[in-house]
Amino acid sequence: MAYEYKILIDGKLTESLRGETMEVINPANGTRVALVPKCGPEDVDLAVAAAQRARAAWRNTYVGERSELLMRLAAILRAHEAELVPLETAQYGGPISKTSKFDIPFAPAEFEFIAGLGRGLTGLTISADPTARVMTFREPCGVVGLITPWNFPLVTAVSKLAPALITGNTVVLKPASCAPLTVLKLGEYIVEAGIPAGVVNIVTGPGPSVGEAIVKHPGVDKINFTGDSGVGKRIMSLAAPRVMPVASELGGKNAMIVLDDANLDAAAEGATYAAFFNSGQNCGSPSRFYVQEGIYDAFVERFVKSASKIVVGDPMDPKTMMGPLAYKACRDTAERFIAGAKAAGAKVLLGGDRPLSPDMAKGAFVMPTIFEVYDNRMELMQEEIFAPVVGVMKIKTPEEAVALANDSRYGLCASVWSSDYRKAMLLTEELKVGTAWVNQHLAIVSETPWGGQKESGWTKENSVLVLEEYTYHKHLWVNMAETPNTFWKEYIS
Repeated sequence: MAYEYKILIDGKLTESLRGETMEVINPANGTRVALVPKCGPEDVDLAVAAAQRARAAWRNTYVGERSELLMRLAAILRAHEAELVPLETAQYGGPISKTSKFDIPFAPAEFEFIAGLGRGLTGLTISADPTARVMTFREPCGVVGLITPWNFPLVTAVSKLAPALITGNTVVLKPASCAPLTVLKLGEYIVEAGIPAGVVNIVTGPGPSVGEAIVKHPGVDKINFTGDSGVGKRIMSLAAPRVMPVASELGGKNAMIVLDDANLDAAAEGATYAAFFNSGQNCGSPSRFYVQEGIYDAFVERFVKSASKIVVGDPMDPKTMMGPLAYKACRDTAERFIAGAKAAGAKVLLGGDRPLSPDMAKGAFVMPTIFEVYDNRMELMQEEIFAPVVGVMKIKTPEEAVALANDSRYGLCASVWSSDYRKAMLLTEELKVGTAWVNQHLAIVSETPWGGQKESGWTKENSVLVLEEYTYHKHLWVNMAETPNTFWKEYIS
């Protein structure tokens, strides 16, 4: 008998009200992994109502108790890592070498990090008036809607859920339709951990129905969304009539700048990992490379050679470095961009096609692809492809590289590679991005903030700053004088 996945509403694992289901497909071979509940707006109504009922008690729960519950949840996740790793791989194609070393271990570690961090949350006292006591408090937003993507299914859900809970919010969480399985398993562990009913509610279903129902629901106080910039704009437009805050971590078209004095071997190694990790399905991956002319040929040679060694194949094989894209529509989109780049005159340096191996014929595979380009306005250099497809362009000066890097509607991250750290750091100050690295790209850990500028959104994930996303500052002024201190006093007394 197939495993029955359930949604979580008001502390109960259940089916959708309509009893409908939807398939989760393994992108490596096109086979069905599971059936999951297909919810509708009526399920969202139940979930929000449960979150509303639970909010007062959860808000007034001692933060130490909330912390202990998150630690208990972390321990349960650690105990189930062996079960979660292949499940994460099967639903979206992330190689098991990655899901076992990053995705699944990250989840309990993030709960543990936030459980400790949240206990140190404080307000301020302000010396505004000697006859008053002025202070600020942090208060939870209320009911928070969390909408998460498929490229890091459990990682992204936990990175939102943990800070939302520690700060006293209740939650309605919608994972990606194509990759909800580990988040639904998390729902089971939430019940096991003893987190009170209604504090966390998990519903699955299509974005246009379930996701939009969460955003438009009058009982939801804030949305935190990670995903495509176009969808992010849609969510903001839906939230605008209520002036509901939307925290958004959106797309990226990220630049890697390699200067004449860079360590070429290190730069090529860093480029290969950052560009093709998770099959390029990472909003922080570099897909635009601006390389100074003095080392351009040498860098390109090393980059192509390094990328050609990437093992593409069955994501369940521990030797595989790069698996399929998350579903076939992603592959089709990538192939349209590849065909467009070829038609526009970009030169293929590596890849540009599907793998030839018969065992990958039914999967959503695209080989690591590197183009040499001559025009920064090409679609390849402006649009987020979200696939292992990148463009390399020769530049004359560091200033030209920065100008080209900033010539994008996105502003998530960028990196500068140089042995002159002073020069590199000064260049990062000119980059219009939320994260900049020197001689590194794609280093993202719990302790460091993550978020962008421009159309890459404006939220911050991770670090102490993430607590800002789930709390409001309330200002309290307590008058200690016998009467109010106003300049009207002499006229009205």
